[in-house]
Amino acid sequence: MALLCLSPLNRLLANKLSKRREVANVVLDFSVRTATTHTPQFLGLPKGAWSQQGGYETAGEGIVIGFIDTGIDPTHPSFADDISEHSYPVPAHFSGVCEVTREFPSGSCNRKLVGARHFAASAITRGIFNSSQDYASPFDGDGHGTHTASVAAGNHGIPVVVAGHHFGNASGMAPRSQ
Repeated sequence: MALLCLSPLNRLLANKLSKRREVANVVLDFSVRTATTHTPQFLGLPKGAWSQQGGYETAGEGIVIGFIDTGIDPTHPSFADDISEHSYPVPAHFSGVCEVTREFPSGSCNRKLVGARHFAASAITRGIFNSSQDYASPFDGDGHGTHTASVAAGNHGIPVVVAGHHFGNASGMAPRSQ
């Protein structure tokens, strides 16, 4: 099972994607006030869906979430596979690839971050690849992909520290997903 999250998308494309057997869900994006460390509370997860499904300890287990974005930082604690007392299971029927590059060395993928690829060839060929900020690698050049992936699938209870200031703990909406 996979969840495909897409930014603003027209209804025709959303409808077409939602009918494909590989796609479990298509969600149209909408704007809300940014409060990443409080999103689980905003959505009512600690008292609602999480508790009904066994708590954050199992929320998302067995689901592999796929993202198409700027890349991912495999060193981010949201994607560590040794954070909980229960190790991540090898996902059933997952056939993804962990592409190795200079910026994304062997070992970047683990049981939490199970696959990563880059698709820079077209941008390079078309002359629109910005090598000063982008990578021909799964590594995230600007942090957007890492942020987006951690909001959906990041580990639970990750301290958010910026310039020495603690802004609470963050959690992905499906912290046991991969």
